[in-house]
Amino acid sequence: MPGRAAEICRYAGTSDYNGRLSVVTTVEKSGGALIVDVAASVAATQVFWVKLQYSMQERSVWRGGRLDDLAVNTRYFVGAHIVRQIWDRFQRGPDGFHAWRVQGKKPAEFLGKFPGFTREWDASAFGQPWVDDFQKLPPERRPDLDLATNEAAPDLRTPFALAFYWDRYLAAGGTAVPVFMAGFKTDKIMRIAIAPSTDIGVWHAPLHYVALSETPPSSAAATIADRQLTRLSFDLHGSAGSAKGVLSRIGCSGDKVPP
Repeated sequence: MPGRAAEICRYAGTSDYNGRLSVVTTVEKSGGALIVDVAASVAATQVFWVKLQYSMQERSVWRGGRLDDLAVNTRYFVGAHIVRQIWDRFQRGPDGFHAWRVQGKKPAEFLGKFPGFTREWDASAFGQPWVDDFQKLPPERRPDLDLATNEAAPDLRTPFALAFYWDRYLAAGGTAVPVFMAGFKTDKIMRIAIAPSTDIGVWHAPLHYVALSETPPSSAAATIADRQLTRLSFDLHGSAGSAKGVLSRIGCSGDKVPP
């Protein structure tokens, strides 16, 4: 991370399938940009005692409240088997966001192709800075993952930045925002309508997306106090199954960073 982190928050929680959730968020201002870095992991046990580990890091750079750069790292393990490890970067240009990707499943093949990414391949490096090494590889240009100008609206948000940062500053009556589902080849925008709940400080968001079923509906809820996220819950239903979970803030250090 460039510069000194102004705010670091930690969250922990549980989900279905004996899931354990952990999230670390780092927010700072550097060189006129706002940087929101969120690293989230879930460890769960599926049928027949199969251990699942899914991790995702989303590092977004904002200038004047507009998304300017996005880096996403996703890792998926079943037991000790690597199902998928992907590093994506999206940079705003005059015609929208351009995408680059590095991915691999087999260590020998991956490290032979990307020797400059040896440290990042190791699962213990998850959540550490990787963008500088990524740009030196070079990564694969992926036009199929680009986001066109007509979809890159000024109020475009990313999933983790919205959930763990931008929801602190919602208007009193709520809002509707487009969310960039980075890494998908189709259906790259998810539109979310966020409204205040009857409970003070709680925001509720029904979730409508092609990967989610409409019956029963999916949703998320965030509790905000003193412009800080204190609790985040989700109830998801899709063709692959359903999952419920809740995260609670453990604590924060540093100074709160305004938009």
